[in-house]
Amino acid sequence: MSLMQLSSQVTFLYFTDMEKATKFFDEVLQLEKVYDPGWSTVWRTGEHAFVGAVKADEGSIQVKERGGVLVSLTVHNIEEVREHLLPLIPDVSEIKQVKELALKSFFLTGPEGYPFEIQQFTSGELNQLF
Repeated sequence: MSLMQLSSQVTFLYFTDMEKATKFFDEVLQLEKVYDPGWSTVWRTGEHAFVGAVKADEGSIQVKERGGVLVSLTVHNIEEVREHLLPLIPDVSEIKQVKELALKSFFLTGPEGYPFEIQQFTSGELNQLF
């Protein structure tokens, strides 16, 4: 049994341009906004999973540099999502198949250089897990 009895998970990304970040999550990715106290905004990515945008100068930590993060969003309609994003994002990659994981995915760059992966598991245990 795990020590932590987790109830949810939030990944916070820090932005200098919150308006652009908010537009990306609201209009481009069309995620459900669940919380917005003004200095940060949180969107639902799963039943108990979330991604948040924080104003860089008002957040809990000081962000000196970005790197080492990839936000992967799992969907059941990868082709449709890619078609939606193509006219909105300049660098949407092709969908690639990763056979050893039974995974299809593509990549794009979000606001302020954050990398995003849209993925779909196509069969097996990982499809049930994620």
